[in-house]
Formats: sequence, structure tokens, C-alpha cells
Amino acid sequence: MRLGPLQFVFPGIFAVLLSLPASVAVGAMAPPGAEMGQSQGGGYKVGDKVQVNTGFGWVAAQILKVDGNRYYVHTGAGDVWKYYPAEVRGAGGAPSAQDRANGHYQLHDKVQVHVDGHWETGEIVTTMGQEYQIKLPGNRETWAGPENIKYAGAAAAAPPSAQGGVPPKPGMTSCAGKIEGRYSNSGGLGSVTIVFRSGKATLADPSGQGEVLECWMSGDKIILHKPGQSNLDMPISINNDGTLDTPLGEIKKKGN
Repeated sequence: MRLGPLQFVFPGIFAVLLSLPASVAVGAMAPPGAEMGQSQGGGYKVGDKVQVNTGFGWVAAQILKVDGNRYYVHTGAGDVWKYYPAEVRGAGGAPSAQDRANGHYQLHDKVQVHVDGHWETGEIVTTMGQEYQIKLPGNRETWAGPENIKYAGAAAAAPPSAQGGVPPKPGMTSCAGKIEGRYSNSGGLGSVTIVFRSGKATLADPSGQGEVLECWMSGDKIILHKPGQSNLDMPISINNDGTLDTPLGEIKKKGN
């Protein structure tokens, strides 16, 4: 059974620290003879909106040029060449039949996964690039790549959203009015910014994208929490000088 990636990964931070995808060629120019505007590879064409896999996770992009299974795309961070299928997928909605045939799935898809020499049916419960965590019968789970997965059915109805406003641990109270403002470290690819507002914390990555989490605290301990996903909680310690120790490094208040 394959070991899964880190259970907590904040796209745009850990991915950068671990290294950018090998196929990223920032600022690359189209090779001579490339057939621009022709629908190839994933079936996309110039002008189509897609998502591309980067060191900051999957981000929105628009296709500028096409060269076989390579796409030259514009993102908020710049223009790069990306390869289909590993680094290019549809912009939204369910994956196409071709996308699924090339290893793109979505949450709650019913799939068959090759485990311990045989195929078992399960449900995708976590996605990370083209790595998928699959829930199996008998309260088991496994991680697998597209080479060991076959599509078995349409996505099941998503479960109801977990109720917010409930502390992740007894005795914790909201950060509202206690931790407020913009905290960050020095700039660069590994920069970390967290904005605390009225009991919420927005983790902003270098591409300008962000995720809003609940902020709870007890004493000098803070937990950034997403309802229903306590296994992804981010613990933070408050230092005596007011700086914050996070799993991504020390940050301090830079603004309101």
C-alpha cells in the first residue's frame, strides 16, 4: 500500500519548498514550427481557460499557444509551458472522458484501484495533483497514482458541509479581537502571509490565492481549523514578543 503525501500541505508554500515541477519552463518561448491554435493533446485550443499544476498548486490559466501536448499558458504569476496531462486539466466541472482516461479525477469519484495485486472499488476522498487518496471497504485507505486507478462511476453527492463555529478542542475560544491583522515573514518564493480578521484566518500564497480558515486559541496556542477536516489543522504558537511560530516558519505582524 502506497504511503500518502503529507497530510497537511498548503499549496503555494510546501510545494515551493519541496521544489517546482521539473517540466516548468518559466519564460520559455514557443519552439520554431509549433502549430499555434490547433486543438491537440488534451483537446484544448488557444483562448481556452484551464487549470495548470505549479509549485503553488493548481491555478487558473489561459492558453496562449499549442504545441502537441504542450500548452503555453498565461497565469497570474507569468507565462509558462505546461504538459498535458500531468500539468493541464479543465478549468472546472467534471473531468472529461479524455481527462479521466489520462488520470484526472475529482472528489467522490467511484474508482477501481490496484492494491496488493488485485483491483478494489473505492471512493476518492483527497486529491493532490495526480495523486489520490481512496477510501476502501473495511475502513481502509490508500494513495495511488493514475497508473493504478480506473474510473468506475460518476461522482457521488458531496456530503453536507460540516458546521462551522465549533472549537476543534474543548476550552478553545475564537481569536476574534485577540489576534487581528496581517502577519508575514520576509518575501520570496517561501513567503508566508496570514491575515487574521474577526475570528477567521486567510492563508495567502504568492500567487494571490488564499484559503479562509477558522481561528481558535487557548493561552499561547492557536489552531487554524477547517470544519470537518481536523486532520489538516494548523497549530501555531504565540511567542513572548508577539511573533507567531507556524509550521511554515516564524511570522510577525506587518499591518492591520
